Amino acid sequence: MLEDYKKIVEKELNLFFNDKLAKAELIDPASKEMIELLKEYTLRGGKRLRAALVYHSYRCFSKKNLKEIIKASMAMELLQSYLLIHDDIMDNDDLRRNGPTLHISYKGIAEKDFKKTDSKHFGISMAILAGDICCSFANEIIAELDIKERYKTAALKALNHTTHKVIYGQALDLLSELRKVDEKDIEKIHKLKTATYTIEAPLHIGALLAGAKEKHLQTLSSYAIPLGKAFQIQDDILGMFGNEEKLGKPIASDLKEGKKTLLILKAIDNADAVQKIAIINALGSKRLTDLQIKKIRKIIKDTGSLDFSKNLAKKLIQKSKQAVQNSNFKKPGKNFLLDIANYLENREY
Repeated sequence: MLEDYKKIVEKELNLFFNDKLAKAELIDPASKEMIELLKEYTLRGGKRLRAALVYHSYRCFSKKNLKEIIKASMAMELLQSYLLIHDDIMDNDDLRRNGPTLHISYKGIAEKDFKKTDSKHFGISMAILAGDICCSFANEIIAELDIKERYKTAALKALNHTTHKVIYGQALDLLSELRKVDEKDIEKIHKLKTATYTIEAPLHIGALLAGAKEKHLQTLSSYAIPLGKAFQIQDDILGMFGNEEKLGKPIASDLKEGKKTLLILKAIDNADAVQKIAIINALGSKRLTDLQIKKIRKIIKDTGSLDFSKNLAKKLIQKSKQAVQNSNFKKPGKNFLLDIANYLENREY
């Protein structure tokens, strides 16, 4: 179902970007170049999970006007591009979805066309601007839907409130690299940075566009927040133990950046003196060798941190499914929510 919807929404995204390209061309070649880079970056890969959640959440409450909801779902993909572009800069990553991050693409343009400039700074500056325009595109899409005005207004509020939460979460994530954090802090970051915009916001936006009531939104939140937390835990596991080619981004990048993920936190808590020193020395080291990464992976396993994280993700997913199992949501949407919870538990990228 994800693969089927991915094809549908990517067709719409392609049309959207082509329209923006035609308009940008009338402004300046640099404007057109920015849209070309954004189009390639956005369409390069990804599961389109957030877009699918908008669509199927809507189907929990309505089966009318689905063409407009496909358009609405594009907003989440553009918000995703906005957040990822900025995240790549903050994480100092060169790779995203098996291609260059946007600031690296612009760095290359500077080196090729403007040899005397500070190419790194130029790349970062231009990528920030490109990310910002994606955020405005997301709002524009919702605002221009052929849907009741009060439903659109509610969806726009949800979209923008989500952006606020993610930014707060990202700020806490960055600060976690510098200050002492505990499991409650990590849980708060997971909720703000991941659960809100990966699961809760798409579901709320789809539901609000269908005219869902507050009680329905509460049920969706009871499903979304634990599932989003599980998604992030799984993401951290894949980031440490996954396949770089499948993930499309560097392995152990969180470790190199000094991020105190739940995996790392539990490993430190349970480690002996030697293991603890090894983790602390590796945390934030930009030049970790494959051997060092392999050693940290072994410590994470030996301290029980990996099993703890896996078991916690399973419990959260079970809690998530229970929230919608007894709901009166329409069957097509409800079944998708239950199926996607099972999928996320076993995903490999």
